[in-house]
Amino acid sequence: MHVPEEIRAEAAALIDHHALGLWKPNDADRRAAVALYRFLETGLPLTGEQIRSALEHTEPSAGLHERLLKLLRETAGLLDDAAVAESAAGRDAVDHVCLLLDALALSAHSGQ
Repeated sequence: MHVPEEIRAEAAALIDHHALGLWKPNDADRRAAVALYRFLETGLPLTGEQIRSALEHTEPSAGLHERLLKLLRETAGLLDDAAVAESAAGRDAVDHVCLLLDALALSAHSGQ
């Protein structure tokens, strides 16, 4: 089950860990984030299919952080359930995941 509150909490925790330097995203993490950030730049809503496509093409088995991989898979599942994704909690969860993706993608561009 893809519980929006759990997705939001995990995204917030990863944002905090990244901001505090407790988690240093690796190249696979940043590649996945940049791929998804490019979808976000179009201005269209993120979809479960876009997440799965980005994960497939960034080779998560080659080193994507386990917590990030799980979070993105759960977010894709949430987005597949339109009723849950459109709820206030669902939108808040997806917003937090997008904030995390923004932070990781920007860190990739700045070389951090």
